[in-house]
Amino acid sequence: MSNTCRRSHLLDKRQNPECPPCFNCQLPSDSCTNGGSCDASGACQCIPGWGGLDCSEPLCGSLYSPDRPVRHGDQCACDDGWGGTNCNVCQNDQSCVPQKGANATCIKSAIGLKSMHAWCDTTSMQHDKLAIIYIPWIDNTHVSLQCEWEKRECVFQFWKDAEEQFYCELSECTQTTSDGVDVHGKCPKAKCGCMKGAFMCGKEVDMSELVANVKGPSEWFCKDGIDCWYNEYSTLVSVFPDNIALNCDVGECANEQDYLDEREFSRFTETVILSAIVIACFIIYVVVKLTAQRQQRMFGSRIALDDFDEDDETDGDILQDMRKEMLLTFDDICYTIGGKHILSGISGWVEPGELLAVMGPSGAGKSSLMDILARKHKRGVTSGSIMINGTVPTRRRFKQISGFVDQDDTLMGTLTVRETLMYAAMLRLPRKMSVRLKQKRVADVIQELGLDAIADSTIGSPGQRGISGGEKRRVSIGKELVTSPSLLFLDEPTSGLDAYNAGVVMECLRKLSKQGRRTVVVTIHQPRSNIFKMFDKLMLLANGHTVYFGPANQTSYFFRDIGFPVPSDYNVADYLIDLTMKRPDDMDESSDDRSFALPHSRASSIASTQQLDDLRPSEESRQLISDTVRGINSNETPASSEFTLLSESNHAYHLIESFKSSAFADAIRAKIRQSTNNNAPENGRYSVWVDSENIYSPLSLVQFFHELSLLSSRTFINLYRNPFLFFAHMVCSALLGILLGSLFWQVDVDLSGVQNRLGVLFFMCALLGFASTSALDMFSRERVLFTRERENGYYSPASYFCAKVMFDIVPLRVLPPLVMGSVSYYMVGLNPAITVFGKFLLVLVLFNLAAAGLCLCFATAFKNVSAANLLASLVMLFSMLFGGFLLNKEFSKAFWLKYLSFFNYGYEALIVNELKDITLRDKSIADIQIPGPVILARFGFNGQAFWPDVVRLCLFAIVTLSTSFIFLKYLVKERR
Repeated sequence: MSNTCRRSHLLDKRQNPECPPCFNCQLPSDSCTNGGSCDASGACQCIPGWGGLDCSEPLCGSLYSPDRPVRHGDQCACDDGWGGTNCNVCQNDQSCVPQKGANATCIKSAIGLKSMHAWCDTTSMQHDKLAIIYIPWIDNTHVSLQCEWEKRECVFQFWKDAEEQFYCELSECTQTTSDGVDVHGKCPKAKCGCMKGAFMCGKEVDMSELVANVKGPSEWFCKDGIDCWYNEYSTLVSVFPDNIALNCDVGECANEQDYLDEREFSRFTETVILSAIVIACFIIYVVVKLTAQRQQRMFGSRIALDDFDEDDETDGDILQDMRKEMLLTFDDICYTIGGKHILSGISGWVEPGELLAVMGPSGAGKSSLMDILARKHKRGVTSGSIMINGTVPTRRRFKQISGFVDQDDTLMGTLTVRETLMYAAMLRLPRKMSVRLKQKRVADVIQELGLDAIADSTIGSPGQRGISGGEKRRVSIGKELVTSPSLLFLDEPTSGLDAYNAGVVMECLRKLSKQGRRTVVVTIHQPRSNIFKMFDKLMLLANGHTVYFGPANQTSYFFRDIGFPVPSDYNVADYLIDLTMKRPDDMDESSDDRSFALPHSRASSIASTQQLDDLRPSEESRQLISDTVRGINSNETPASSEFTLLSESNHAYHLIESFKSSAFADAIRAKIRQSTNNNAPENGRYSVWVDSENIYSPLSLVQFFHELSLLSSRTFINLYRNPFLFFAHMVCSALLGILLGSLFWQVDVDLSGVQNRLGVLFFMCALLGFASTSALDMFSRERVLFTRERENGYYSPASYFCAKVMFDIVPLRVLPPLVMGSVSYYMVGLNPAITVFGKFLLVLVLFNLAAAGLCLCFATAFKNVSAANLLASLVMLFSMLFGGFLLNKEFSKAFWLKYLSFFNYGYEALIVNELKDITLRDKSIADIQIPGPVILARFGFNGQAFWPDVVRLCLFAIVTLSTSFIFLKYLVKERR
């Protein structure tokens, strides 16, 4: 017996000779009833509405009265607005106001929110659906029910008259609602006990053992909070038939905050969200599959070359109009950059059906000359005259009649060969041409280039197997051939290829020039002898000057007659390259042929090449060369004949001057004069920059949407066949959502709960912000492809940017935050209102778009990905600092910096959306309540700033995306 009980017992014994026994719920003989719990002191802690030593006495007054009296007699004297056997049932809203505030409501629907109370009269004992059975020895009975839904516990009492008969403590209870007013409750477990001395527990009937064996389950149903029934599926079914019909009075006081504080993890809500995600994924999968099949039919299907109707002949005339024979002439081309002369006085011409090869050592100016002839943007100062058939076409017209193949292949690795060529045809050929004719043109190009065997093979990319290097080079050529250009430029088409593939590529170019009467200009570094034979004309450069320009088969005779014969065991191309670099070390003056032994480091080239016996010029050409040499020698002094003593600079000067005074140079000037006689401009000369104005057609929405649809299709196929980044974002978002939900599971509305809310929302923002840096690399992979296709007139920057945003930015910046937010929201226990949840997702998406727009600005402004990544990360950290979590916005001295932080707008919108209508409750020291707006103001947030912040996020995203487009249009250009 405890000391408290002993002192009380002695005191009571002096006052009353018949002292009742002391109560100690820790002893087996004493126990707490009606859901009371036993504490360590041996006293019972009763649930609201019950008192007495063992919690068996109903309390009167009202549910929220501070000192409630124990009931005396059969009825309680309840305060106004309260009812039930223990005055726990509210009757109207006014009765709840003193405790719950002015917006309090008395819920009468029996749908429990937190703490529900009910007092019911039994109306019948329904045995089955066909009969209503009354038990004559039980009348005037009642049922009371009290549920604490946060604990998922209920207490059921059965009454006869005003006396409690037995009670059941129910656990693991759940409720489901329908039509907003009906509720069905279930409790799988029960623990019951009889009230000693009650009518059914020993006074008239002894059901103690029967009640003690009740283990559950039990259930009840209420319609409109009045028409109810209760059933216990256990041993009591033998005494109480199924479904005790009840007429109930239900009440629960609640305010708006109680609705927001309800944090029970909703399996139904999560099931709905999960189902919505699954359905959305299925719909996306079906749409993607159907779209991919449609794209395959349009861009990847074969068409037979003879499958061409006569009705298409009208469309075919368009290609014939585009492909006309072009004479290319260029005169006095000069190029200077940084004060250094790269090209000086380069002139020449190329007839239709001819293949001109521009050769020279590294740094001779081959690529610079090719860029100028192809009208590429150069960083330096260019001058000279370039004409097509004696006139200077507009830049737009020049793009239509010419094609340019770069030294490096820039192809989209996820597309097949046929798709690559088909997209090029759809983008570059006129819109009025039928798709069928474009497919026919692609099939012709595939056959011309010998790509039939790999037409449906994926091109491949680094780390992914695809077609060979030579085949990629032919595909790059095919992209330009789909427009059937009359003028074709190729910058070192054999670079990086083995001897066999180089020969295949050059053989294709030779056939294109001969069969299609195209004018083909190539730069080539050091071709094999069999490739050298394919050249019609050769231009040899040294230090930016012309050393030779003329027929390729006359090259060896020209250099022989000026004192530099090609040794018999040398490849002509190898010898010429070495000759332009340095003069021969030894010379046999006694030899009529002046044969030289030129040291050569490439032994394999010497062994593998043979004298080009078939490169013998005609007698007319030999006479032309002899006349040239005699003209040179007639002006020489005796000292100049000993040119073996000249320095290397004099050697180069000798080569240059030898050509300038040759008949070949005179032939160039004559040809240029002839081609311009009938088409000379008023000013007499054309500047390659003045005459190369970027003249485009007026803005056409039809053309824009045509390009947009094709680029969107190509971007979609690329994303469909390379979905790693997309799935990485989606999987990471789902896993992080589950992780956040597990770490912040069902946060409370107290000091720690507010801290957890601030933390989880800030972490979401930080996660999305840094995940957006993947946009940096996404654009850099296509930067070169964009610049080259834009320069070649495939599309405008606006259509490319819009397609990129729609099919790259949106899938990676809209869907992942929706997945992460949907998975974690209800697991964390944030505001369950559907409107609040929708606004939460809206802010996440806008915040992610703003972050992606910022990263895209750096991706377009900086070519170096590392520099762009560093600057983007620094800006992210700066925005995080002034977002309101790490630094109180009111405390900050430089408060104006917060207006530059998109974290400030996104984080504030999320916090306001979550905390505005929440009242903080903390009972660690005292029961205090702090409204949400007070919490927001304490942290420096504006409680009315949600929609203004949403507008600012939208503006930030629009401004950053617009800035990205400006950078793309004016900074991402091909500069050579």
